[in-house]
Amino acid sequence: MNYLSAHDVVQCIRSCLEAGGEDAGALFARAGLADFEESAAQAPDLLALSDQFSLLWEALAAAAGDPLLGFRIFPPDPLSWLGALGHLMLAAPTLKNAADSLMRYLPLFSPIVRATIEPTGEHTRVGLHLIGSARPVPQQRYDFTWNLLLSTLRFVAGRPALRPALVEYAYPAPAASSQYEQRFGCPVRFGAPGNALQFANADLLAPIPTASPLAAAGLTRLLDEKLAVAERSSVAARVRALLPAMIDEGAALVRETVARRLAISERTLQRRLADEGTDFSTLLDEVRRAIAQQQLGSDKTSLKHLSYKLGFADPSAFHRACLRWFGKAPKELQLASRANAPTAATVPASSSRRSG
Repeated sequence: MNYLSAHDVVQCIRSCLEAGGEDAGALFARAGLADFEESAAQAPDLLALSDQFSLLWEALAAAAGDPLLGFRIFPPDPLSWLGALGHLMLAAPTLKNAADSLMRYLPLFSPIVRATIEPTGEHTRVGLHLIGSARPVPQQRYDFTWNLLLSTLRFVAGRPALRPALVEYAYPAPAASSQYEQRFGCPVRFGAPGNALQFANADLLAPIPTASPLAAAGLTRLLDEKLAVAERSSVAARVRALLPAMIDEGAALVRETVARRLAISERTLQRRLADEGTDFSTLLDEVRRAIAQQQLGSDKTSLKHLSYKLGFADPSAFHRACLRWFGKAPKELQLASRANAPTAATVPASSSRRSG
């Protein structure tokens, strides 16, 4: 399993442009991008490659005279870019399971895309962050990625009319903002803290027509093996292994301390993690979540002590984190664990009698 190459991504964009009625070859030529694939392949690192794709979308939109170019094109074959992961999504029992798999294994395919999925009451929020470096990420890249993601979920669910409950953009409203609501079929909020799609939980919990538990189990094992190999050789894996011990020690959970323990500079740590499609805050959040989930299974755990142990400034910050991670407050999780705990079995009287 390899990351998508620059060639793969460009071919996906070209096919989408052609399906949208554009002459992709002529458009690339007008944008001065005839040699784009060669120049992108020579990018020294993933951050530089991300900047190349930001340049690509800026140039294509300018050449087409259409700032909504990324917004109005759709992939003719939504799953072609995902390989085994696409098959796993089709085999999943519900769209929520399919989306969870996409978030989990996306680093195997596109390390310059960070994605999250979290409950928000009656909705589930799918967040997206495209990593950039020297060049700001243009809105056209998010427009295109949202179309790609939405087309993929619609295809997997067998529901062409599936629509989000809310779309959020961390960009100012464009002049043609009304077209976004018409296309997405839901409210669109610009100037938001981040870029996200929100779906009604009922839509995500609907069964997938092609669900296959046996196929899903096999594909999950395959992708887990690939992910484990990738993580063992990564700086991210070393950080994940280091953080639990630091939490137990009460050490400062900051990049500087972690970099020093790994014998690399803070800047190198930050860049290597970005190259692997993650960052220190994301890894710390993952490790905290795993420890919290384990510790909240015991009704003997002091919530106040646990919140400070995990490095939260106060219990209210831990409370908010649990709502984001699990959709429940820490006390609710503790009470649920207590209710599900097995009770001690009463020893039958006959078993305590002495023989003879």
